[in-house]
Amino acid sequence: MDKTEQQYSQLTEQGEESNILICTQDPITLYNKFIKVYNLDDNKVNGITLQYMKQSKAVQFIHNYLRNNLGRLVFFLILILLPFINLLFYLFLLVAWLKLNQNHQIFKSNLSQVLDPFENMVENSELCEMMKKNYVVFDMEIKENEGLHFSKKVKEMIKNRSNGNNKIKYTIYNQILKEQFYGFPNSRITCLKWIIVSTLLIAVQLTLIIIFSSKI
Repeated sequence: MDKTEQQYSQLTEQGEESNILICTQDPITLYNKFIKVYNLDDNKVNGITLQYMKQSKAVQFIHNYLRNNLGRLVFFLILILLPFINLLFYLFLLVAWLKLNQNHQIFKSNLSQVLDPFENMVENSELCEMMKKNYVVFDMEIKENEGLHFSKKVKEMIKNRSNGNNKIKYTIYNQILKEQFYGFPNSRITCLKWIIVSTLLIAVQLTLIIIFSSKI
């Protein structure tokens, strides 16, 4: 394993593994992974350290169902077909939405401090795709950097980071990493939509139960 891979591993080996109930690729975890990259000294803008969001098992549990079409279908069927279990899912949904709202304050606070946290990083989707990573931290000699395909402006910016011993350290990223930062508010909207749908379904179910009980 070369230096680049070692550095990458140090930054990304964190948190628990996903399982059938918990998804560790939820919006909060992904956001925090970016913050860990940003908070490296070479990536900070004006030396500003950004705050991590607070993890939530409820968000991880709910996101396990809402992250793809199959999961959303299963979640919808549970709401329709299992009148009592769906109340438990509904409570998880409410807790998840509250946690997302709390963390949204952290998102806004970070954004107010640093409007563009990618300012000291280099966007290169092709290189990230080649290495099958959303970001890579390079720590190499200046002459080794000459073989990489960057614009003249980017190469000059990278050279200016030399620590005096002909070595440089910088981070490249792709659009996915950018979406993990700026796209966080979308998770709050998605969760709210499901709360509205769930509320309507449970209200209909309770109404039918009351009507059926009154006729017995």
